[in-house]
Amino acid sequence: MYKVVWFARFLDGMTREEGRRHWREIHGPLGRAVPQIETYVQSHATQALGAVGTTDGPLGFDGYSCCWYEDERAFLESLATPEWAGISADGPNLFDMDWFWGMSAILDERTIVDGGYGPVKAVWVCRFKDEIRRDPARTREAHERWVEIHGNRFGREVPGIGRYVQNHCVAPLGAEGADESIDLLFDGFSECWFEDRAAFELAMASPEWLAMNEDAEHLFDVGYILGGMSAIVEENVVKGGRELAAA
Repeated sequence: MYKVVWFARFLDGMTREEGRRHWREIHGPLGRAVPQIETYVQSHATQALGAVGTTDGPLGFDGYSCCWYEDERAFLESLATPEWAGISADGPNLFDMDWFWGMSAILDERTIVDGGYGPVKAVWVCRFKDEIRRDPARTREAHERWVEIHGNRFGREVPGIGRYVQNHCVAPLGAEGADESIDLLFDGFSECWFEDRAAFELAMASPEWLAMNEDAEHLFDVGYILGGMSAIVEENVVKGGRELAAA
Protein backbone atom coordinates (compact mmCIF):
# COMPACT_ATOMS: atom_id res chain seq x y z
CA MET A 1 0.00 0.00 0.00
CA TYR A 2 0.96 3.64 -0.55
CA LYS A 3 0.52 5.70 2.62
CA VAL A 4 0.59 9.47 3.11
CA VAL A 5 0.10 11.78 6.09
CA TRP A 6 -0.91 15.38 6.60
CA PHE A 7 -0.27 16.88 10.05
CA ALA A 8 -2.64 19.77 10.64
CA ARG A 9 -3.32 22.83 12.71
CA PHE A 10 -6.69 24.59 12.78
CA LEU A 11 -7.23 28.20 11.76
CA ASP A 12 -6.39 30.86 14.32
CA GLY A 13 -9.46 31.69 16.36
CA MET A 14 -11.10 28.30 15.79
CA THR A 15 -11.61 26.29 18.94
CA ARG A 16 -10.47 22.69 18.99
CA GLU A 17 -14.09 21.60 19.43
CA GLU A 18 -15.21 23.58 16.37
CA GLY A 19 -12.30 22.28 14.33
CA ARG A 20 -12.84 18.67 15.25
CA ARG A 21 -16.54 18.90 14.44
CA HIS A 22 -15.87 20.36 10.99
CA TRP A 23 -13.10 17.85 10.33
CA ARG A 24 -15.31 14.94 11.28
CA GLU A 25 -18.67 16.03 9.85
CA ILE A 26 -17.75 18.04 6.74
CA HIS A 27 -14.14 17.48 5.69
CA GLY A 28 -14.16 13.75 6.37
CA PRO A 29 -17.12 12.88 4.13
CA LEU A 30 -15.52 14.88 1.31
CA GLY A 31 -12.43 12.70 1.64
CA ARG A 32 -14.49 9.53 1.81
CA ALA A 33 -15.86 10.36 -1.65
CA VAL A 34 -12.40 10.27 -3.30
CA PRO A 35 -12.59 6.93 -5.14
CA GLN A 36 -8.88 6.04 -5.05
CA ILE A 37 -8.62 6.35 -1.26
CA GLU A 38 -8.89 2.86 0.23
CA THR A 39 -8.51 3.80 3.90
CA TYR A 40 -8.76 7.23 5.51
CA VAL A 41 -8.18 7.77 9.24
CA GLN A 42 -8.26 11.06 11.12
CA SER A 43 -6.39 11.27 14.44
CA HIS A 44 -7.59 14.20 16.56
CA ALA A 45 -5.12 15.40 19.21
CA THR A 46 -6.75 15.67 22.65
CA GLN A 47 -3.96 15.93 25.24
CA ALA A 48 -0.22 16.53 25.21
CA LEU A 49 2.23 13.86 26.33
CA GLY A 50 5.35 14.20 28.41
CA ALA A 51 8.13 11.71 28.96
CA VAL A 52 6.03 9.32 31.07
CA GLY A 53 2.38 10.16 30.44
CA THR A 54 -0.03 12.99 29.84
CA THR A 55 0.65 16.64 30.69
CA ASP A 56 -1.29 19.90 30.75
CA GLY A 57 1.16 21.46 28.28
CA PRO A 58 0.11 22.97 24.95
CA LEU A 59 -0.22 20.88 21.81
CA GLY A 60 1.88 21.78 18.78
CA PHE A 61 -0.68 20.40 16.32
CA ASP A 62 -4.38 19.56 16.23
CA GLY A 63 -4.18 16.16 14.59
CA TYR A 64 -3.30 14.37 11.40
CA SER A 65 -4.89 12.43 8.57
CA CYS A 66 -3.48 9.28 7.00
CA CYS A 67 -4.68 7.86 3.69
CA TRP A 68 -3.80 4.54 2.08
CA TYR A 69 -3.88 3.91 -1.67
CA GLU A 70 -3.19 0.84 -3.78
CA ASP A 71 -0.03 2.44 -5.17
CA GLU A 72 1.53 5.77 -6.14
CA ARG A 73 -0.35 5.82 -9.44
CA ALA A 74 -3.68 5.65 -7.61
CA PHE A 75 -2.60 8.49 -5.33
CA LEU A 76 -1.62 10.72 -8.26
CA GLU A 77 -4.87 9.88 -10.04
CA SER A 78 -6.82 10.95 -6.97
CA LEU A 79 -5.30 14.44 -7.12
CA ALA A 80 -6.97 15.04 -10.50
CA THR A 81 -10.50 14.01 -9.47
CA PRO A 82 -13.41 16.39 -8.84
CA GLU A 83 -13.80 14.76 -5.41
CA TRP A 84 -10.25 15.79 -4.51
CA ALA A 85 -11.02 19.30 -5.73
CA GLY A 86 -13.90 19.33 -3.27
CA ILE A 87 -11.81 18.37 -0.26
CA SER A 88 -9.09 20.81 -1.32
CA ALA A 89 -11.61 23.64 -1.55
CA ASP A 90 -12.76 22.93 2.01
CA GLY A 91 -9.25 22.91 3.47
CA PRO A 92 -8.98 26.72 3.95
CA ASN A 93 -12.26 26.68 5.89
CA LEU A 94 -10.62 24.55 8.56
CA PHE A 95 -6.83 24.43 8.43
CA ASP A 96 -3.81 26.73 8.49
CA MET A 97 -2.85 25.71 4.97
CA ASP A 98 0.72 27.05 5.19
CA TRP A 99 1.39 24.75 8.13
CA PHE A 100 1.05 21.66 5.93
CA TRP A 101 4.35 22.50 4.16
CA GLY A 102 7.04 20.38 5.72
CA MET A 103 4.48 18.51 7.84
CA SER A 104 3.09 16.24 5.09
CA ALA A 105 4.92 13.18 3.78
CA ILE A 106 4.92 9.89 1.96
CA LEU A 107 5.52 7.12 4.49
CA ASP A 108 7.16 3.75 4.95
CA GLU A 109 5.03 1.97 7.56
CA ARG A 110 6.73 -0.57 9.86
CA THR A 111 4.64 -2.64 12.27
CA ILE A 112 6.62 -3.44 15.42
CA VAL A 113 3.88 -4.94 17.62
CA ASP A 114 1.14 -6.48 15.47
CA GLY A 115 -1.78 -6.39 17.88
CA GLY A 116 -5.24 -4.86 18.04
CA TYR A 117 -6.35 -1.27 17.50
CA GLY A 118 -7.37 -0.37 21.04
CA PRO A 119 -9.42 2.73 21.88
CA VAL A 120 -6.51 4.55 23.59
CA LYS A 121 -3.99 5.80 21.05
CA ALA A 122 -0.83 7.88 21.41
CA VAL A 123 1.46 9.45 18.81
CA TRP A 124 5.02 10.75 19.00
CA VAL A 125 6.12 12.95 16.08
CA CYS A 126 9.87 12.42 15.75
CA ARG A 127 12.75 14.43 14.38
CA PHE A 128 16.32 13.17 14.39
CA LYS A 129 19.07 15.22 15.99
CA ASP A 130 20.35 18.02 13.78
CA GLU A 131 23.76 16.43 13.29
CA ILE A 132 22.03 13.27 12.01
CA ARG A 133 19.69 15.18 9.70
CA ARG A 134 22.59 17.01 8.06
CA ASP A 135 24.20 13.74 6.90
CA PRO A 136 22.18 11.53 4.49
CA ALA A 137 24.19 8.44 5.43
CA ARG A 138 23.59 9.00 9.13
CA THR A 139 19.91 9.65 8.44
CA ARG A 140 19.58 6.26 6.70
CA GLU A 141 21.35 4.59 9.62
CA ALA A 142 19.04 6.38 12.06
CA HIS A 143 15.94 5.04 10.31
CA GLU A 144 17.39 1.53 10.53
CA ARG A 145 18.24 1.95 14.21
CA TRP A 146 14.76 3.28 14.89
CA VAL A 147 13.31 0.01 13.60
CA GLU A 148 15.84 -2.55 14.76
CA ILE A 149 16.99 -1.16 18.11
CA HIS A 150 14.46 1.39 19.32
CA GLY A 151 11.48 -0.59 18.09
CA ASN A 152 12.31 -4.26 17.90
CA ARG A 153 14.64 -4.36 20.92
CA PHE A 154 13.14 -1.79 23.28
CA GLY A 155 9.58 -1.16 22.09
CA ARG A 156 8.52 -4.78 22.01
CA GLU A 157 9.49 -5.17 25.66
CA VAL A 158 7.15 -2.45 26.97
CA PRO A 159 4.15 -4.01 28.74
CA GLY A 160 0.68 -2.75 27.89
CA ILE A 161 1.26 -1.81 24.26
CA GLY A 162 -1.36 -3.55 22.13
CA ARG A 163 -0.11 -2.31 18.78
CA TYR A 164 2.97 -0.27 17.78
CA VAL A 165 3.56 1.17 14.32
CA GLN A 166 6.44 3.34 13.12
CA ASN A 167 5.89 5.64 10.14
CA HIS A 168 9.13 6.71 8.46
CA CYS A 169 9.12 9.71 6.12
CA VAL A 170 10.20 8.75 2.60
CA ALA A 171 9.66 12.09 0.84
CA PRO A 172 8.03 15.48 1.45
CA LEU A 173 4.52 15.81 0.10
CA GLY A 174 3.40 18.83 -1.92
CA ALA A 175 0.21 19.74 -3.73
CA GLU A 176 1.05 17.50 -6.71
CA GLY A 177 2.76 14.58 -4.97
CA ALA A 178 6.33 14.05 -3.80
CA ASP A 179 8.24 17.34 -3.79
CA GLU A 180 11.91 17.23 -2.80
CA SER A 181 12.09 21.04 -2.84
CA ILE A 182 10.17 21.07 0.47
CA ASP A 183 12.17 20.81 3.69
CA LEU A 184 10.63 18.17 5.92
CA LEU A 185 10.33 19.33 9.51
CA PHE A 186 10.04 15.81 10.93
CA ASP A 187 11.38 12.34 10.12
CA GLY A 188 8.40 10.21 11.03
CA PHE A 189 6.05 9.32 13.85
CA SER A 190 5.28 6.39 16.11
CA GLU A 191 1.77 5.30 17.02
CA CYS A 192 0.79 2.99 19.87
CA TRP A 193 -2.64 1.61 20.68
CA PHE A 194 -3.71 0.36 24.13
CA GLU A 195 -6.73 -1.69 25.16
CA ASP A 196 -7.63 0.85 27.88
CA ARG A 197 -6.24 3.68 29.99
CA ALA A 198 -4.87 1.24 32.55
CA ALA A 199 -2.73 -0.45 29.87
CA PHE A 200 -1.42 2.96 28.78
CA GLU A 201 -0.51 3.88 32.35
CA LEU A 202 1.14 0.47 32.87
CA ALA A 203 3.37 1.14 29.87
CA MET A 204 4.29 4.66 30.97
CA ALA A 205 5.23 3.50 34.47
CA SER A 206 7.33 0.53 33.38
CA PRO A 207 11.14 0.33 33.55
CA GLU A 208 11.03 -0.88 29.95
CA TRP A 209 9.48 2.46 28.92
CA LEU A 210 12.20 4.36 30.79
CA ALA A 211 14.81 2.30 28.94
CA MET A 212 13.12 3.18 25.66
CA ASN A 213 13.25 6.87 26.62
CA GLU A 214 16.96 6.57 27.29
CA ASP A 215 17.50 4.99 23.88
CA ALA A 216 15.60 7.85 22.24
CA GLU A 217 18.38 10.21 23.34
CA HIS A 218 20.71 8.54 20.81
CA LEU A 219 18.46 9.33 17.84
CA PHE A 220 15.94 12.07 18.38
CA ASP A 221 15.56 15.72 19.19
CA VAL A 222 13.70 14.88 22.38
CA GLY A 223 12.88 18.53 23.04
CA TYR A 224 10.93 18.59 19.78
CA ILE A 225 8.99 15.42 20.61
CA LEU A 226 8.09 16.59 24.12
CA GLY A 227 7.50 20.21 23.08
CA GLY A 228 3.92 19.63 22.01
CA MET A 229 4.57 17.09 19.25
CA SER A 230 3.34 14.03 21.11
CA ALA A 231 -0.26 13.48 22.13
CA ILE A 232 -3.14 11.27 23.02
CA VAL A 233 -5.33 11.17 19.92
CA GLU A 234 -8.89 10.13 19.16
CA GLU A 235 -9.30 8.15 15.96
CA ASN A 236 -12.04 8.69 13.43
CA VAL A 237 -11.98 5.95 10.79
CA VAL A 238 -13.60 7.74 7.86
CA LYS A 239 -13.14 5.08 5.19
CA GLY A 240 -11.85 1.52 5.15
CA GLY A 241 -12.57 -1.81 6.75
CA ARG A 242 -10.44 -1.45 9.87
CA GLU A 243 -12.40 -1.79 13.07
CA LEU A 244 -11.38 -0.20 16.38
CA ALA A 245 -11.79 -1.97 19.68
CA ALA A 246 -14.77 -0.80 21.71
CA ALA A 247 -13.96 1.92 24.22
